[in-house]
Amino acid sequence: MAREHLPIQIGLPRESAWEMEEYPSSRYVAFICGDELPDPADAFDALGESFGVAPQDIAPLPTNADEVQWAFRCRIPSRTSPILVWCERVGAADIPDGEVADARWSILVEALLELADPLLDAARLGAIVARAGGTRTRLMLNPDLGVVYRLDEIKRLFLASPPGQLLDERHLYRIEVVAKDRANGPYWLSTVGFWRIGRPELEMLEIPADELRPALELLDALASRLATEPMPSAGVPFEAGADLRVALVPAAEAAETLSDGMPGSLEDRKRLARGPRAAVCAAGKRGRFRPVWMPPHEELQAIGRGERALFLAPRVVEVRERRARAEWDAFVASFAAHGADRTRAHFAKVAVTATGATQEAGHGGGGGDSGRAGIEHVWIEVETADATSVRGIANRIEPVEGDAASDERTSEGRRIECPIERVGDWLVRGVVVPGHPMPVDATPESASILR
Repeated sequence: MAREHLPIQIGLPRESAWEMEEYPSSRYVAFICGDELPDPADAFDALGESFGVAPQDIAPLPTNADEVQWAFRCRIPSRTSPILVWCERVGAADIPDGEVADARWSILVEALLELADPLLDAARLGAIVARAGGTRTRLMLNPDLGVVYRLDEIKRLFLASPPGQLLDERHLYRIEVVAKDRANGPYWLSTVGFWRIGRPELEMLEIPADELRPALELLDALASRLATEPMPSAGVPFEAGADLRVALVPAAEAAETLSDGMPGSLEDRKRLARGPRAAVCAAGKRGRFRPVWMPPHEELQAIGRGERALFLAPRVVEVRERRARAEWDAFVASFAAHGADRTRAHFAKVAVTATGATQEAGHGGGGGDSGRAGIEHVWIEVETADATSVRGIANRIEPVEGDAASDERTSEGRRIECPIERVGDWLVRGVVVPGHPMPVDATPESASILR
């Protein structure tokens, strides 16, 4: 239900500020249990199954490292760069968080991501190590991002058919938050992983505490789009959402006015690896005597108030819908157990027919999205929910006729009832998790905490 966006800019030459002479490779690691050494033949088979074609030009790689048991390089006809696969003996200290103590081996894959479709390529590379260990695979790690995948996630994200159907662009990066004062800010936000897909790392500077949540939403929405869309030219305003314009500026230029004590200052940048970085700024410089680039404070405040909607990458919306429906049973069970006593708040995002511009006011669920013409995505507070439908109240939009979702007006707002095929996301607030000091929010991505 995502809006099909036109390229951010059409007919302009490639922006030299974001050009990279080379970009780093990507790596996945699978941890394998049992004393028996994994067979390299299984890795060959895993390559063929993951890419749908047998590997070619297979060449063993010599190594002097004692922990490496075998290693080889090969090519896949559809890829422009080779793939390296090898096996190492591991100890308890090598396993993330000390998990799966019975793991004895790791199988690793390393390659440059194919920029034509880096997400699909990443899904296939991860599938190689997941399959190479077979039923002995206990855990996977993406060391570039520091992301750990457990068995259920490995099967759902990497071994599903078609490959990567539940992966979206957010699998290609993570967002890091830096502050001298973690509780009060100001904060420096930046992506990690964008260099691997030939893009500049994205940043936001001087973010106060009350703008942190909308800043995270804005940076995540922009990164998910720019992972595949053309990069905008430096300093040229573009739409990040409906009536929401920002600009990307070389980060060193945006940081020129920061004092050395501020996170993201020029002093901090001396410790960063070399490569292009782009800061998200307001659409146009501010000031008369010496105009400077500023963070988009007004835009962030509008997002925080629910007055602006963010454009999301179409695949992000599609995957979010698939996950929401796949985990709908957990939402229904939570509502059945806690909906009546109101110890938890249950919200669902549904698609309804609309007559005006699309705009979403979220319940802290992470941004909004524009839909096809005539489709609006609306958060409702749930009154009833079962395996086939959901009903709840939204107090923001006007009723329309001819909608597959029925509606009526109440003194509280508009009551909407629709089939689960119209559910695009959901949120449960106030979930008590053992060992956690405060109640947390549950989403389709964290549905396991409801079980």
